[in-house]
Amino acid sequence: MRLNSLVLRNFRNYADCEIEFPDRVNLVVGKNAQGKTNLLEAIHFISTSKSHRTFLDDELIKHDDNWFYLRACIANSQNGDVCDVDEMKVEVSKELRGNKKFKVDGSVIPKISAWIGRFQVVFFAPESLSLVKGAPVGRRRFLDTLISQIDRSYLSQLQNYQVTLKQRNQLLKQIRPNYVEKSLLGPWDGLLAEDGVSIAKTRSSVIQALRIHACEKHENLSDNCERLDVVYRPSVGEVVDLPRDDAIKQFLAKLEGAHSTDSMRGTTSVGPHRDDFDLMVQGQEDSVFYEAKSYCSQGQQRTIAVALKLAELEVLREHSGSAPVVMLDDVLSELDSVRSKMLFDLLENLDVQTFITMTEMEMWLSPHKDCHIVRVQNGEII
Repeated sequence: MRLNSLVLRNFRNYADCEIEFPDRVNLVVGKNAQGKTNLLEAIHFISTSKSHRTFLDDELIKHDDNWFYLRACIANSQNGDVCDVDEMKVEVSKELRGNKKFKVDGSVIPKISAWIGRFQVVFFAPESLSLVKGAPVGRRRFLDTLISQIDRSYLSQLQNYQVTLKQRNQLLKQIRPNYVEKSLLGPWDGLLAEDGVSIAKTRSSVIQALRIHACEKHENLSDNCERLDVVYRPSVGEVVDLPRDDAIKQFLAKLEGAHSTDSMRGTTSVGPHRDDFDLMVQGQEDSVFYEAKSYCSQGQQRTIAVALKLAELEVLREHSGSAPVVMLDDVLSELDSVRSKMLFDLLENLDVQTFITMTEMEMWLSPHKDCHIVRVQNGEII
């Protein structure tokens, strides 16, 4: 895929901006707090209908205004060849305290979930470091966002699971003061197990593919000085390796075994909403793998997060047949010169459209001839 052009009106600090992106590598250059990240955030919002920095869409509206509007012209591509005949125009609008609206080629999309996956992006931001050193919820969100872009049934199962989980937790809170009987949990356990097993099995499969690419990218970025491993930790244990019917039975047994504890706490302790995956690193002189969260430096953790994002790119490309747009915000911070050069060498060989933010042009970028320079100052392209 390739983003040909972008319009921003009343989005963050952009009042009225129109810009074209003719080349594959776009360097977004400017001092701090000028709007570099906001530009990438707009692209991410068009793709996912969400901001990576806030859950409140109203915060995206320019100060003292009451609406924002985004428009993107996106071209499809296969094997690096852009097919302009397949270009689509996507419009996003949001009024203060109103619902956001998506249009594709002038037609309103009734459910935004129907749009997810049609314009795929991979976004590395400083917040992406939470993949390595943050809580499990961030890693689950990363997995769910990735899988939802390649498997529409997964998104539906995940939404059903979350509705069931909410209903079960409400029931648990009523059981605790003896308002209702524990036996009422049975139907909710069954629904939770049906979708939960599907979610866990899909996650396990995708993590295996993600692991292969992440390990390869990490070796390249670390100049073969370190090895990475990615290990899935489903809260339901080994059910991911069982036939579906057996997996559901075992999931149900785990739920039933936790009835007393869950009733006392008022929350569900077993299921994909408790999943996690471990990131482990082995140095050249080490014989064992160490937990990246506890033992790695900031630069090493950033390298791991970038490797995961590049692995995400490859998984998306394998499933869709076309490459997503890649955005790297403040990626060079805390990377030494060797890892920075390895990253750009890797990006040159990926054959994808890339957006990279930086405060100053790096001297060693001069050999990269196909860069399009986008200079940002106070919410304007100069």
